[in-house]
Formats: sequence, structure tokens, C-alpha cells
Amino acid sequence: MTRRLRLLALGVALAMPPSARVPASPPPADTWPQWRGSDGLGIGTGVYPDTWSATEHIAWKTAIAGRGHSSPIVWGDRIFLTTSIEGAEIPGRTAPDHLGYDLKPGYLHPDSVGVDHTYTLKVLALNAGDGRLVWERTVHDGPVYDNRHRKNTYASATVVTDGRMVYASFESERLFAFDVDGNLKWEASFGGMAKAGLGPGTSPILYGGLLILQADLEMGAGSSILALDAVTGQHVWRTERTNRRSWATPLLVDAGGRTELLASGAEAVIAYDPKTGRELWRTDGTKSHPIPSIVAGHGLAFATAGSQAKVALAIRLGDVPDEERIAWRYNKGTAYVPSPILYGDHLYLMTDRGIVTCLDAKTGALVYEGGRVPVPATFTASPVAFDGKILLTSEDGDTFVMRAGPAHEIIRTNSLDEPVYASPALANGMVFIRGERYLFAIR
Repeated sequence: MTRRLRLLALGVALAMPPSARVPASPPPADTWPQWRGSDGLGIGTGVYPDTWSATEHIAWKTAIAGRGHSSPIVWGDRIFLTTSIEGAEIPGRTAPDHLGYDLKPGYLHPDSVGVDHTYTLKVLALNAGDGRLVWERTVHDGPVYDNRHRKNTYASATVVTDGRMVYASFESERLFAFDVDGNLKWEASFGGMAKAGLGPGTSPILYGGLLILQADLEMGAGSSILALDAVTGQHVWRTERTNRRSWATPLLVDAGGRTELLASGAEAVIAYDPKTGRELWRTDGTKSHPIPSIVAGHGLAFATAGSQAKVALAIRLGDVPDEERIAWRYNKGTAYVPSPILYGDHLYLMTDRGIVTCLDAKTGALVYEGGRVPVPATFTASPVAFDGKILLTSEDGDTFVMRAGPAHEIIRTNSLDEPVYASPALANGMVFIRGERYLFAIR
């Protein structure tokens, strides 16, 4: 089994050398170009609907074949997303050996499935105004490297765009760079990216002409964070990590005069210089598997996890003494999968069952805990927020509209009548929700 990443930049070698990288123009207003929006925090900047049903306020809905937990992203009149279509069974095909916590091979997660089928993986572009398919590209058709969690998919990483190019990561099944018209420009292979047979999930991000991907594997062997030239796919930098498998997406933050690239991890939360990959600082890790992504604000980053242990860490950014790096910690109320959301002065934690805890973001003081949605529910999607409201979307397809602030209040429940696992997107004055069968545009 491959432990170290093998980077093979394939496809075109464009005339522009890496040294001449020029970032694309800033995203247009009210857009959603990556996982959790333009700044990775899940906050919408426009005005969006907060009331709908399966038949009311639906601008359009488009059937999407297959499964995918990748969120839709939106730039101008285009929506981009990925999907995975299960094909024929491959009798006798098994997954590679995985390491257990004792570092011995032979570990098999009880919910690990999927490697005994073929899969067709696709990147799709739709018109944001009417939902019609603009183009689709099949990037893989055949066996996959490893299993996935039975609730996961092989299309769970959200794509990212700068308005000129679209980048889609399928981890072991390669990363692909298209222009916005669907022309393949380059692809990169990272070899087999083993994550205990639980599947992909980490999304790529863009910074200054670089495409950055966090790649934490198995029990740490071969883990890294790396940057490719966004135009050519050429390797720019790679920094080794010893962190075990993770599914969190890294976050870029303004740390008072410099940009820090934050990568969550069970063993350590680490900040890097995104231009070079140089480590800037490190501090306590989440201990549990880092599936939720970091959020940041008020000079702090907030890293959470909720599998083996429940933990929320408030971490000071910039140059501070190591002993002062952790501002506060809270050991209840965190989720295994959904990310937290920072909105105004409050940090909102939500368990996978939809129990909400609100903390003062600056001090960690408890504002309230035990806030509940009105019906029993399970959550995989992460919250998004706008206009003083936070949307919590359950696996049943119910979106609970929660009022932001120091008192827990569910304003209303909006139901789509089909399961939802992907996180919503907010753009063009609409809410986009990817359900099990359809992509919905709510106006």
C-alpha cells in the first residue's frame, strides 16, 4: 500500500511558468466558490429565502444521478459539483490493509463498504438560473482504491473555483482541473490515499495561484499538506505531517499582517505559511478524528471534533508564546461530522443529533446549551448563516431556521421531502441544497 504521496502532474504544460502565477480576480459579490463559501466560514453575504417546502419557493430542481456529499459551489451563472455512480459488483475484490490504533495491519471498520463495485465519477456544471446541465465530464470509470463509510460517497470533497478554472478532488481517484467550459487542463495522482476505509472528504482550497490540499492518511505515515500550481498542476511545495487520517478542510485566515494556513489534526493543530508550506506554529490537537473544519474570527481559530472525545479549542492566531496559544477549551456539545459556525460574537456547536450549544467566542463562556430542534433528527450537513439566522439541515431534508443570538429559538422548519447530506450553498439570492436525488434552487 502506498504510504507516501506520489505527485504526477499530467496534462498540459501551459506557457505561463510557475513563477508568473497571477491570482484570478476576487470572487463577485454573493458567490460561493468553495467549501463553506468565499472565506470558508459558512456565512452568506446577501439576502436569501428562509421559507420553503418541497413545492413552494422552488425556483428549479434538477435530478443528479448517483450520490455525492460534495456541496454545490456557485460563481456567476454556473454551479459546479461532483457525483459518484455505483456500477457493477466485482466479486472477491477487497480493500487494502489498514492500520489500527496499535499500528498493526488488518483493521476493518464495521461500516466500511464499497470497494467491491465499480464507480463512475463525474464533474458537473449547471446553469444557476434554470438548473439545466451545461456540461458533465466523466473522470473515472472502474474500480476504486479503497472502501468508504456506508454513509460516505466517493464524491464527498467540494470543488473550488477562481472563476476561470474548476478543481475537483477525488483523493485516491485523482484530482482534476477544468476550465469553466469543461476542458480538462491537467490532472494529478496522489496514489492510494488510505483513510481506514472510510472514504474521501477533504476539499481543496485556493490561495494566490496555488491549489492547496491537506492529505492526512492512516495513522500518519505519508501524511502531508501540499500546494500545486493552479495553472499547470506542477508541484510547488509539500510539507510532511505526522497527523493521522483527517477529513477536515484547511482554512486561510488573516493573522494580523500575515496569512496563516490552518490545518486541524488529532495530534496537533498547525499553522503554515501558504506561500511556502513552512510551519509557523503548532498547538494541541483535537484528540478525536478531525472531520469538522476550523472556523475563525476575533483573532481566534476554533477547532472541534467529536468522535472519541468531545473538544472545542479556541486558538490564538499570529505570534504568541506557546503557553498562551490556547485561549480556552470546551469539552461538550461537539459533532462527529458537522462543522461549527461562528456568527457575530457567538460560536455555535451542534451535535450530530442537532443539540445546539452557544458559547461566547472570545471567552468560551457558556451562553446556552441543550438547544434542540423540534423533531428527532441526525445531521451530516454543516450549518450556514445569513441575516441573523442559522440554517441547520438534517439528513431527513428538514432545514431548521434558528435565530442567532443568546437565546435558542427555532423560527420555522422547511422540508424538502428527501434526504440531505451535503451542506447548503448561499449565492445569487438563492439557497442551493443538494438532496439525495435533486439539486434544489430556492428563491
